[in-house]
Order: sequence, then structure tokens, then C-alpha cells
Amino acid sequence: MREEYDRAKLLDEVWAEPMMVVAPRYGLSDVGLKKLCTRLQVPTPTRGHWAKVKSGRGIPPKPRLKLYKGNPRYLLKPPEAQRHRPAEPEVIDERLAAVIAYEQNPANLIKVPTRGTHWHPLVAATRDAFHATYKDSRGLPLPGGKGINIAVSTKQRPRALRIANALVRAIEKRGFTLVAGKHHLEVEMFGVGLALNIFEATKRSDYEPTDSERAAKARGDWSYWPRYRYTPSGCLEIRSGGYGGSIKDGPHQVVEDQLNKLIMRMAKQALHIVGAREEWARAEERKQIQRREALAQKAIQDAEKEKLEALKAAARRWQQAQAIRAYLAALEQTTQSTGVGLDEAQQHYIAWAWAKADWLDPLVLCPDAILDQKIEIPY
Repeated sequence: MREEYDRAKLLDEVWAEPMMVVAPRYGLSDVGLKKLCTRLQVPTPTRGHWAKVKSGRGIPPKPRLKLYKGNPRYLLKPPEAQRHRPAEPEVIDERLAAVIAYEQNPANLIKVPTRGTHWHPLVAATRDAFHATYKDSRGLPLPGGKGINIAVSTKQRPRALRIANALVRAIEKRGFTLVAGKHHLEVEMFGVGLALNIFEATKRSDYEPTDSERAAKARGDWSYWPRYRYTPSGCLEIRSGGYGGSIKDGPHQVVEDQLNKLIMRMAKQALHIVGAREEWARAEERKQIQRREALAQKAIQDAEKEKLEALKAAARRWQQAQAIRAYLAALEQTTQSTGVGLDEAQQHYIAWAWAKADWLDPLVLCPDAILDQKIEIPY
């Protein structure tokens, strides 16, 4: 039976010493102990209590413990194994560890030049692929073709291209490649393609038509007003394969300073996908093994059923043969009892019938020239 927490003892402990001193006795952190006290309805000292104790002034008295009215399960201590279970060290993939070590080396810091850029061919092709007619749902211009997916305002485009140029060169320097994806270029890491997107956040507001648009509507001219207006924020975000591998401008750091972090996140995401694929492959292999074993067992079972059906058929034939013999014996006895005896036709019939009984009997080897024939009728 599981032990219950002693609420009175816990109250005395947390008012006698700071949380960080008491917490290890319960196998918890100070935050965890605070949460435990809340669940057990044990009042704890407020912020600054121990400073008052140290100064000796204005020390509030220990409160009285009230009757517990919470969930009775909260009073139960966790199992012993759970309370003293050591934390398992995190296992890091060697490939990811190598990427992290490389990216955290100051010598490998990715720098984005502000001018004098030597354009990578893929970035130059993306730069030249922008057309006024290609826009996303927010009205931001997009490059045509299958270049790098850049969805930013015209004002932020030079910056986005410089970032993309530095990132692409860094990716190739590290042995990774850019490959054609379904829609845009993807970064291939450890056999996994991660979509690379440079995105500018926008602020959405209700659309306010211009005076000319209002006048056109008043005249009855055809006009279309979108529901919202999107204003570029100037904040860039780089997404790779999803939100788990993204970086963005923040109050203290811009994306230019986080490209090494992005590559680490991309590697982690790619290896996570690799691990998921490997686990799926292992599960599929286990499934195939189970299927082969089940099929082998099913074949054994089917063979056993076939033998059983053959046995039942043989038993039925034996019973039929025995019934025919009993009938023939009764027929002979009845005929002889009349004193007339068997004529030639009756003798021929009885001989024929005994032969058929022997043919039916699986215990007697007696082939039949007519019944054993295999007659194939041509069509």
C-alpha cells in the first residue's frame, strides 16, 4: 500500500527552511516542491520571507494547517522506484553532435556581408525570377520557377537574398546540397529533403478602400475589395521543413546572427525524420516477420485440416463399404432362406456390388476400371 504525505510535517519543514533546502528530501526541485505544497493545500512562505528572517524584522507567523479538501489521490506518495529513479542521460546522435560541435566553433561563424556579394548561381537565378505578377495571398512578390522560396516585401528582398546567399554557401561548405523539391529548392541533409523558406511576417488589418475605389463603386463600376490589408513588418523568418527548424528576427538578435543555429536545428530535424523512418522500417520488418510466421503457421494448419478432411472422407467411405457388405450379406441370407437360390443375374449383381464395396473401402486395394477413369470432355 502506498504511503501518504504528512502534511503537518511538510508545513513545519517549509516554514523552518527555504524550499531549495527541503526539496531534495522529497526528490524534487524547489519549483516541484512548491507545486506539491499547492496540491496538498500546504501554505508556503511568500517571496522575501527568508530575507525578513535574516534581518529579524517583521517575520510572519507560521499559518495553521487547514483541513484538506482536495483530491485524495494527491496525498499518495509516488512509488519508491519513481521517487528515486535517476535521470537518464540524453543520448545525442553522433552525427548531430558533430554538427553542433562544428557550428558552435567560432571559426565557423556564418557571416552575411552587407555589400560586395558574390552571388551563388541558385540565388542569382532566384533573384532574376521575381515577377510583378507572382504574389502570395498577402500580396508579397514571389520568384517564379523552382528557386529558393522567398516571400518578402520588395524593401526586404535585397536583405533576404544576401541571407540566402550566405546560407546556401555555408550549406554547401558543410557537405549538404540543395536539390529540386516539389515546388522549391530543398536542403538535403542525411538523405532528408527540408524545404527552405525565407518569410516576412505581416500585420493584418481591415482593408480601407481608397477614394477612387469608393467613387468607382458609387458609379456602379465593377470593383473588388479584399477583406484584409497586409502590411510588411520588416521581420524575417527562415523556416526549414517546418516550424521546428526556424529562426526569426527578435528584439535582441536578427536572423543574420542565427544561421549557425538554423543549421543545427535543421540537422536535428533531419535526423529526427531519419530516426522515424528507421523506426518505421524496423516496425515494417517486424510486421513482415510476423506475417511470414503467421503464413507458415497457417500453412501447417491448412495441411492439418486437409489431412483431417481426407481422414473423414476415408471413414465415410469405409462406413459406406461396411453398409454395402452388410446389405449384401442380408440379401444373400434372405434369398437362401426361400430355398430358391440365386439366379445368374442375382449372382452377377452381388459380385458387382461386393467389388464396389471393396473399391469404396480405403483399407482394401481394389481398383475399378470404370470408376478410376479420368474422362476429359473437350469443349
